[in-house]
Amino acid sequence: MSKRDVIVIGGGIWGLACAYACAQRGQSVAVYELEKIGKGASGGVVGAMSPNVPESWNAMKQFQFEALVSAKDFWAEVDALSGVSSGYGRIGRLMPITTARERTLCEERAENAKTLWQGRYHWNVLAAHPLLPIEATPFGVSHDTLSARMFPSKAVASLAQACLYLGVEIIEHSPVTGLDSGVIYGDWGEARAGAIILAAGVEGFSLLDPYMDCTTGTGVKGQAALLDCDLGNASQLYADGVYVIPHAGGVTAIGSTAEKAWDHVVVDEKLEAVIAKARVIFPSLGRAPVLQRWAGVRPKARRRYPMLGPVPSLNGVFSAMGAYTIGFGIAHAVGGVLADFAGGNTVDLPKNFTVNWHME
Repeated sequence: MSKRDVIVIGGGIWGLACAYACAQRGQSVAVYELEKIGKGASGGVVGAMSPNVPESWNAMKQFQFEALVSAKDFWAEVDALSGVSSGYGRIGRLMPITTARERTLCEERAENAKTLWQGRYHWNVLAAHPLLPIEATPFGVSHDTLSARMFPSKAVASLAQACLYLGVEIIEHSPVTGLDSGVIYGDWGEARAGAIILAAGVEGFSLLDPYMDCTTGTGVKGQAALLDCDLGNASQLYADGVYVIPHAGGVTAIGSTAEKAWDHVVVDEKLEAVIAKARVIFPSLGRAPVLQRWAGVRPKARRRYPMLGPVPSLNGVFSAMGAYTIGFGIAHAVGGVLADFAGGNTVDLPKNFTVNWHME
């Protein structure tokens, strides 16, 4: 087997975004996936893409802001190339304001957004909104115009097809059991590349741990549901830890749980509790039937934020790990960063996104 320029371990949305960005730069790329493309956390139904609040601004928030701004063009490009819809839409986000203190903070954020969001997007404070019951919004409603959504499994399918169009080789059902500088190993044999990008979700932490002398991350189980409910072009809704995401095609997603302790990646009663809570908070869901129930495990790096860039003890190996709650919104930006690293370039990252920061 010939040596590639880049091998990507993991066929979720981050791994595919890395492969896509590398292929765009003219590099030969192979993706090795444990099971099927998008089988893990990237194959869900929620797909919320929301910003950090516009306050206490820092490099991390700026990185996420720039990623959310550029996401629209990125997904339009990928969908046009693949002929598959990712379900992307910049629909905004509504959140009830339940205390006087929260109302004051929202008004401050509205002012901050005028500068921090460059006048392109807004954090509005509304008296009420028809999708939220009056009794749930005693101090009004916050509405940002930057938030977006995608349909995760569709976005993965679109990105995978675009990768294939660019010549990326996708190798499914090929678990990677070990790696070293320039080489990966599995029961299927070994493969070599000039650069290796580890984007393998929860399973990837076990590949990193031996080189870091610590546990680099864990998995947080999440459960979500897809309802037969058409909210049209409504904004996503968030309240009391529950997201409601109107998707194209007349369906609505609800999620998700955040279970740090779990035994099996299966749907259980915790999801039913989330669905029941969502129906109370958002009466517009009514008794809409559940079309799909989903459970998966999201990769959380040891210090929560993404773990990106060179792995110190492995020359030519780069981490794209720890997507957790912001993975969909910054996936394409992470792909660009890792393609730059794989191409031998230096990248100026927020400090708390770097591998070294996680190891401190």
